[in-house]
Amino acid sequence: MSVHVVLEGFENHPTRSDLELYWHEKVQRIQKFLKGYPEDLYELRLTVHASAKGDQTWHYEARGVVRLPTGTMVAQREGKDPFALVDEIVDNLVRQVKRHRELVRKDYLYKRKNRAKRDLATVEPMLAQDRAQGRQHDFFRLLRPLLGFLTDHARRELRVLELEEVIHPGEVSVEDVLDEVLNLAWQNYGQRPKHVPLHLWLTELLHQVLDRLVKQEPRPHVSLEQEVLQQVEDLPVQELQVGEDQWWAALLGYTETLALEDLVPGCETTEQWDQLESQERREQLMRALQQLPARQRQALLLSVAEDYDLAEIAMLQNRSEEEVKQDIQQAQQKLRQLLQQAQHILPESG
Repeated sequence: MSVHVVLEGFENHPTRSDLELYWHEKVQRIQKFLKGYPEDLYELRLTVHASAKGDQTWHYEARGVVRLPTGTMVAQREGKDPFALVDEIVDNLVRQVKRHRELVRKDYLYKRKNRAKRDLATVEPMLAQDRAQGRQHDFFRLLRPLLGFLTDHARRELRVLELEEVIHPGEVSVEDVLDEVLNLAWQNYGQRPKHVPLHLWLTELLHQVLDRLVKQEPRPHVSLEQEVLQQVEDLPVQELQVGEDQWWAALLGYTETLALEDLVPGCETTEQWDQLESQERREQLMRALQQLPARQRQALLLSVAEDYDLAEIAMLQNRSEEEVKQDIQQAQQKLRQLLQQAQHILPESG
């Protein structure tokens, strides 16, 4: 991390040291939104020029810069109070950083989804061939590394089941769920509806696995990876899914796919929310999402956190696009109410 203060014209100025300390204190607000970025990959800089006027007053020009691997944000102000200028600059940079992260996140989701669709389309003929010839090992080896696009969705749904006390914390892992999806894909590949894209069909299988957890008593699960592919090293899904943008996404902390601003569009967060650590923010969002009806929550998360369009969600849920759209809107309104009650977002103006 690189945090700099450049003060020009402050020779023997009485507020010089106070202004430096004030910047280092206030810049922590910006740093809260940069968690996930390696500290050596971003720079925060404040430059202030002071000039004395003839009437023995001072005038200040201040500029704040946030430099990230994916873009640069700048805010500039001028006036008679350098501390007020720092406040205005930090407020502006916080808004810019939040917006920038949102755009980067959306770009990441778009690329991840399209990469998954492309990769699955590439292997689809070979999966059909392996299934027709009974080559289970080859089928598993080919498909298992491509299930990474389901990871975040599975993790969120498992956390909801934990909050609902359907399963104990840590009792069922994402790996367990994806292994079940893999097994169902093998068993049912010959009956897969041809009009349903492979990524949607696999998502539907994931929902079937989760529904079973709700309806059945928890039971010990032995990884199919270990049973069928003992000769293949059992790596986490995150390590197996390697794509053109996957390595830098993980490196630069762009893999967060759950954003308050998308769940509740146009909301303004409170200072209480801004002070929370990123992990606590995610937990608060999950607790709010857990209070939504399951179908509404699923439609909302598939839309805003997985970049599925209305037609895809409608196909998954066997409903009309209009019904899906209404569910998403109702879910967002309910979330807005819950987060306002928790004093995480401000009431809507007007």
